[in-house]
Amino acid sequence: MAALSSIITVTGPLLVGSWVNSLLYSAELAQVIRYFTAYPDDEWLVKALVLLCWLIDTAAAIGSYAGVYLYTITHVGDMEYLSRQNWTFPFIVFTTGVVAALVQCFLVVRYMRFSRNVLFSLFLFLVIGLALSASFVAGVIVGRYPLYTDRGRLQTPAMLWIISQAVTDILIALALVLEFRKARSNFRNTQSVLNRLAVHTIQTGGATATVATAALVAYLVNKQSNVPLGIAYSMGRVYVLTMLSNLNSRKNIGRGIGAMSEGGATGTQFHAEGASGESGNLGGIHIHRSAVVTIDPENGPRIAMEALNASRHADKTRTENESDAASAESKVQDSVWASRT
Repeated sequence: MAALSSIITVTGPLLVGSWVNSLLYSAELAQVIRYFTAYPDDEWLVKALVLLCWLIDTAAAIGSYAGVYLYTITHVGDMEYLSRQNWTFPFIVFTTGVVAALVQCFLVVRYMRFSRNVLFSLFLFLVIGLALSASFVAGVIVGRYPLYTDRGRLQTPAMLWIISQAVTDILIALALVLEFRKARSNFRNTQSVLNRLAVHTIQTGGATATVATAALVAYLVNKQSNVPLGIAYSMGRVYVLTMLSNLNSRKNIGRGIGAMSEGGATGTQFHAEGASGESGNLGGIHIHRSAVVTIDPENGPRIAMEALNASRHADKTRTENESDAASAESKVQDSVWASRT
């Protein structure tokens, strides 16, 4: 019975983790295909990052399958082999740490471009570096001390890795939500977009932090069980799906902004705090300053042209409220890019 219990403890969590891993990897593959199909004109750095994360995550998924195969097929019933952590354990730790760091750096760069808060962004980069270093230390310890009875040696680096990684996820999500809260609008559609951005940010940041925390709790409860690794099998997939979710949802937000513009609204009712964004095209979301007016359906073209001509000669007489309105509109659209890319 003791031998059977040991087999279940070692192989059961890994088998279940590989099933969940397969489901998430299928979703990830679909999102990768969708990204490269829908956004062929994205910056090459972004496309290279997506490809790199997917390749590393693919290697991690293969490693998880190899681990299950070695325990359940190749060395089934070999109690000496079952008492050790095979090579796939440190491999999963390394790949998961690298993928998490890449995705978090991607999100921090987008936050820094939007908020221009360099000091806080540097702090986030330091925490990411700490988590990555701790993950490598944990992987090295597993490789040097493969016995399950030696897992106590992992406690300090494992806790440092998971806690710093989860804290980074939460801080990034909270920082973006605070930026969204700074941008306020009296328009129902605009406020709806901001609310959706905030909810999406909390959901994605919360998902990665929850998976990491669950793996840590499982490790602290039973250090000789493979439940933590079974959970970690899916951690890399969750991070890559978070990044792809941000990238692939830009068109939906863009359509929402387009609908607001077509619906017509007076641009003097926007309010915002903080720096405004620059004009330009950032990966499919066009950032621009504009005056928006309510247009009569019958005389729309004429009124629109008159408004455009008037705006060209109104720079010297533009009021402070109108300037704040233009800054706020750019702030709202900047927030779309920061969350979605």
